[in-house]
Amino acid sequence: MQPVFAQSTVSPQRPGDPGYEALLQAATEPVRARFGDAIHVEVERLDRLGQWAFLQGTMHGADGGRPDYAGTPYAERAAAGGMSDVYVALLQATAPAAEGAAAVAPERVLDVAEDAGGADVPSAQAGDGEPVEWTLVDHSIGPSDVSWLTWPQAHAAPRQLFGF
Repeated sequence: MQPVFAQSTVSPQRPGDPGYEALLQAATEPVRARFGDAIHVEVERLDRLGQWAFLQGTMHGADGGRPDYAGTPYAERAAAGGMSDVYVALLQATAPAAEGAAAVAPERVLDVAEDAGGADVPSAQAGDGEPVEWTLVDHSIGPSDVSWLTWPQAHAAPRQLFGF
């Protein structure tokens, strides 16, 4: 049985929306961590439903063409035709811990400002204007199938967020 969610409509997130940059930075952190500036993600959709967010995008090389996986752990799989250019990420919002309080955040809360080298990155906002931190729940780099098909059940995330 799927959990019930208060917000029932998926809300597309667009550049300029409050919290968009923080959400995008958190969602694409695994790509930056593995490839640096050699590969970037072109967002096809970045949707939010309540405390959940889902990014689906296409990876491109620094020149705008197909990614070059040479010299990466993905090189062999890419050479065998087992890599797509797709990147997907599932995130969950958590309220930041109060000063002096122990964080009750999940395993991997990303400090987006720190990951951005101290740059002034806007914080994400909850629907009521409260700041949130985004936790990367799952991601898939270059899947050869619909790897996120099981994420609603595996992570108790709303199915409609994924468009199926």
